[in-house]
Amino acid sequence: MIWNIVKKSALDTWDEMLFLIIFNIIWLVGTLLVITWPFVTFALFYTARDVGEGRGIHFSTFFSYGRSMLKPAYIWGGINLAVIIAVWFNLSFYRAIEASWASMITLFIISLSVCWVVLQLIALALYPRLVEPSFKLALRNAAVIVGRYPIPIFVLLIIVAVLLVVSVLFSALAILISFSIIAILTNNLVETIVSQELERKPAEE
Repeated sequence: MIWNIVKKSALDTWDEMLFLIIFNIIWLVGTLLVITWPFVTFALFYTARDVGEGRGIHFSTFFSYGRSMLKPAYIWGGINLAVIIAVWFNLSFYRAIEASWASMITLFIISLSVCWVVLQLIALALYPRLVEPSFKLALRNAAVIVGRYPIPIFVLLIIVAVLLVVSVLFSALAILISFSIIAILTNNLVETIVSQELERKPAEE
């Protein structure tokens, strides 16, 4: 399962390399500007869904999805901005305390933050697949997927971490393709899991 997902993600990335590089640069610039971060993030994940399903994408695809998902994107962005501020405030507060219990709380907050990031990745890939899209439903389904498929999710986390570390060491990778690869990989993982779950339901009935 995991190898097939990685292989398909590599092929998808190769097939749409030019557009994914362009969209990666747009996402990076949009994220640095902060105000456009939700727009470019939703646009990237919706476009990744099309790539995974073998649909032809164009330069306009990215912006069409961004415009059509403007409201949910900024609701998502507002929630995550609040979470980021809360995490930053708490980490700053507890790191200033020189006590062992404060260090434990700091580690706990970091662990929760990592879990939140994983849930966000899965929820972003799930959102385009929901019949009635909502942040709450996407987050709940993401939690179910993480609970049922911990090993594939852990492998995804490792790959994402490696990509981010390599991107820090080689900034050209971050500028050109790394975040597009993360979106493609997450999308293909979620697509595989959702397909398995849909096949399982009739068998159980």
